[in-house]
Amino acid sequence: MSRLKLKQIIFPLLLVLYEISTYLSNDMYLPALPDMMRDLHITTQQVQLTLMIWFAGLACTPLIFGALSDRFGRRPVLLLGGLVYVIASAACALATDFTFLLWVRFIQGCAIPTMMVAGYASIHELYDHKEAINILALMSAITILAPAFGPLLGAIILYVANWRDIFWVITIWSSLTLIFLFYYMPETHAPALRHPIQLPVLFKSYWRVITNKAYMLQMCILGCLFGGFIVWISSGSLLVMESFHFTAMEYGLFQIFVFAFYFIGNLLVDPLMDTLGIDLLIRLGLSIGMLGAIFMSVFAVLFPQNIYPYILALSFFSFGTALCFAPLNRMIIEASDEPMGIRVAFFTVFLMLALAIVSYIGAHIYNGTILSVALITTLSMLTACLLKRFTPKSPPQDEMEAIS
Repeated sequence: MSRLKLKQIIFPLLLVLYEISTYLSNDMYLPALPDMMRDLHITTQQVQLTLMIWFAGLACTPLIFGALSDRFGRRPVLLLGGLVYVIASAACALATDFTFLLWVRFIQGCAIPTMMVAGYASIHELYDHKEAINILALMSAITILAPAFGPLLGAIILYVANWRDIFWVITIWSSLTLIFLFYYMPETHAPALRHPIQLPVLFKSYWRVITNKAYMLQMCILGCLFGGFIVWISSGSLLVMESFHFTAMEYGLFQIFVFAFYFIGNLLVDPLMDTLGIDLLIRLGLSIGMLGAIFMSVFAVLFPQNIYPYILALSFFSFGTALCFAPLNRMIIEASDEPMGIRVAFFTVFLMLALAIVSYIGAHIYNGTILSVALITTLSMLTACLLKRFTPKSPPQDEMEAIS
């Protein structure tokens, strides 16, 4: 077997392992938020800022790293960005001051898009159409499962160690995968294809994306859906463990239950799309998600001291939104004619900004009650449904297949 063929087999596996470590830098430490509050002597609002600042970092750099990877190649961007990520993760483990922790969490978030931009670009350039789809599907499955199992892994670490060791595990994990990526990641962007960065050309392309009504409306819908989730992710551990006094392990099991419905919803996307079409599937998912969000708020009022009805409604919301995510992703990308790299980079920036904004709002509204979490999700879902009324109807399925 040639070395190039070996790299083609091993590289996506290593990239998946590295991707897991970046996702777990958010999901795995959620059960540790109460311990961090006590250890660093900070408030609920302050500890939630460590989530918001991470998403803000994610939103700041995709456009920059996209241009840099086109100019200098995929390998140097991913590997140097990975080195920064490893250092920032270790710094999180060593943090004894809240302000310092915020800074290194921000840097950690800023480094992750090197994987998202350079890594995904390498996959597209290295494999043919069918192979790339299969590999990206695997990476998407990890995205779905990380929020479910990350808190449980964090809870297991907390059971035998402390919150700092969660970041040490992430540091070691990402370091090992980067060492192997150094040897097995191919350079897929040939020097002959690299051109100097031309800011006027980039800015014109970004402006055309920003002023694209269909792209932006659907991007706002997706941002609202993710926002409904991020409220639970940022406040759920505090709600479950601080307000209702469940253990970190039990919180992890709650997460698995909620995201199991998300996983099931994703499995049903393909058969339902064949039956209903993209537009009707999105509307169905929004309707189910809206119904789940309404029940969340109703149960929060009727059963303020019982979290189980809320978790059940949250799972219903999770199932409905899962039906929307993949079709919306496709519709957003197809709404613009700009180069794919620009569309994907702006997609990442806007989504991370939406999550950072909702995290910030949630940190200031959350007061330890179910209702404070449920209302934000309900309002986010209501906004998404209203925005859908103003978006152009999706073309028929056969037309979409012709476009792709």
